[in-house]
Amino acid sequence: MTQRGAWPLDEAWDWAHQNARALDSEVRRTASWLPPATEELLLAARASALSRWYPSFSHHCLRFTEGPPLWTPGGREDVREAAGFLCCASDRDGGGNGTVFLAWSGLAFRKPDPVLILTTPVAADAVHALVGLLAGEPDQQRG
Repeated sequence: MTQRGAWPLDEAWDWAHQNARALDSEVRRTASWLPPATEELLLAARASALSRWYPSFSHHCLRFTEGPPLWTPGGREDVREAAGFLCCASDRDGGGNGTVFLAWSGLAFRKPDPVLILTTPVAADAVHALVGLLAGEPDQQRG
């Protein structure tokens, strides 16, 4: 569902990968609440069925759309967004120093509030949970 001038899907994933790597690099240089695990999450998503979607990071969440998002070359305002997303966080509440990956059902930062479906230390497990969720929901929601 891309239009003339839109980014090819592979380029969108490459660009998201560069952004994830840069974000992780910045996090390593600062005292951040974010763990440097964005690249790990993106690579797990790209190796899954989520690779058919256009990826984008927004507010440190990895979100997916069926075409280029509005803020990218050829992006449109009416692009449909997957009804789920991923993110990573520090595992401070669990008493560990590690990272946890979260899979969410729903649209980020919108009503109704998204529902957390999985928290795991393994990026691929969070991705797998989201793939399963989206496979059970044939219609995506408008972004």
